[in-house]
Formats: sequence, structure tokens, C-alpha cells
Amino acid sequence: MEILDKLIKALRTSLNAEYINIDDDDGVSGYVVSRQFEEMSTLDRQKLIDDILRNAPDPLTNEEQRQILMIAGLTPNEYESVGARIRVHRIRELGDGSLEVLVRGSYSDAMFVRAALKNLKGVQASEPKHSPGAEGILMTFIVTL
Repeated sequence: MEILDKLIKALRTSLNAEYINIDDDDGVSGYVVSRQFEEMSTLDRQKLIDDILRNAPDPLTNEEQRQILMIAGLTPNEYESVGARIRVHRIRELGDGSLEVLVRGSYSDAMFVRAALKNLKGVQASEPKHSPGAEGILMTFIVTL
């Protein structure tokens, strides 16, 4: 399991996270949005995130722990004030009846959209990957019904 998958799983489960945006670009950084951060200081939020990652169900190796630069904790109100919106750039029907979904955003953004779709009965979705030759940050995955 990749480090981003481990982090997202641990944070989503432990914090009942509403949104997670984490990227690995010469080190892992990002943020997690949860109501559990309300009424908490920045230091307490960081301590909670560190404790969750230290006790993750899929433990991080020492090397993976060293890759984490910063994961900030935000409340939903804070995120609403500053957070970027996920945008589905394009949905294209493929010849076999499946759909290609192109998301403008990071791996975490694509995972969020993928998870929402997979919650629908009978929907399967592939692992997101970078869209080859695309400008900016675009992720793509395939959805089958």
C-alpha cells in the first residue's frame, strides 16, 4: 500500500474526515478537514494528526514517516473560507460503455470523487493516475457500471 493510501485511510477513519488533500511532491504535505478540529488549538490539531499516523492500522515505515512534511488540520468553516473546490473537468464515454473521469486537482481530489462514485450501487472505479500530456494537475480514472 502506498504512503498516500495509508495516510488517507488512517485520517478518514480516525477523524471522520470530510475532505482530505494530500500530495507527495518531494515530501508529503496537505490538509484534512474535520469537525473534530473545532475548538482545538493548532498545536492540539497537529498532535492529534501525529498520534493518528503513529497508530495507523497500516503502520508507516520509518522511511514513510520521514517523508511527511506537514498535514494541517482544518475545520469545515476554515476550509470553506480558504479551500479549493474539486472540479470534474470532463467525463467521456468510452467504447466499452465505461466512463473516463478527468478531475482537475490532486490525487486526493480524484480519490474523493472516486470514493463518492463507488458509494453508488454497482459502480466500480479504477485507481486514479495522472493524465498524460495534460496541462496543470489533472487526474483520470475509469468508472464502470
